[in-house]
Amino acid sequence: MTDLITAGKLCKEEREKRGLSREEVHKITKIPIDIIRRLEEDETYLRKDPYAYFLMKILIDYFELDIKLQKDFDKIPEKKKEKQEKTAEEENIFIKFFKTMFVFSLGSLFVILNFTEEKKKENDLEDFFALIGDYSIEESDLPVVENKDSKKVEYIRLKAKDHVWITAYVDGNEKIIKLKRGQKIKIPFKKKIKFETIGNADSLVLIFDNKKVDFERKVIHNLFVDGDGVFYNGYNLAKEES
Repeated sequence: MTDLITAGKLCKEEREKRGLSREEVHKITKIPIDIIRRLEEDETYLRKDPYAYFLMKILIDYFELDIKLQKDFDKIPEKKKEKQEKTAEEENIFIKFFKTMFVFSLGSLFVILNFTEEKKKENDLEDFFALIGDYSIEESDLPVVENKDSKKVEYIRLKAKDHVWITAYVDGNEKIIKLKRGQKIKIPFKKKIKFETIGNADSLVLIFDNKKVDFERKVIHNLFVDGDGVFYNGYNLAKEES
């Protein structure tokens, strides 16, 4: 099993070996250039970002590397683990006490900040989605409202049962969307939406005109939405769900 840090280095070596720039890899994988850099070099990002594992798999598949990816960093090599345990045992009581109090203080601060964030949840989420597009946060399951004059659906809703990563073109504008477990958003559109890639698609529910569309596949490419339905491989999925 290969950890994310090693996998990132191997992907970088393979990219440079092929003479490819990060911009060229972005054009094919649709992974943002800065994220490709972080996948290759940023250990902090690889350890903390919940999407790093999924995005790394996309790079590995693209380069066709024979790598079995380790999902977490809990598995420490035995020698390193033994050394860490020995070092921990040699620490004196004062240092251990100091560390405990420091962690406790940070934990208390986190709880306070988290409570404050809950009070400002709507504003915080609006700020987050302002970075990826002009989407409104849905706080209830109200039905989709159609334009009374045109009778065309003006937006869709997305619900994430788990982490979902999306590259989409909304009326021609590229959007990178990351949804955490339990998040819901509305995406307004005038003409059409092209979902170029949906990662963890089997954890996504798309609602079009009060019709739920579920996906069985892990990754979906080239899904289209317009005022008439949700189209994939020539089939109107919204019509089939009605």
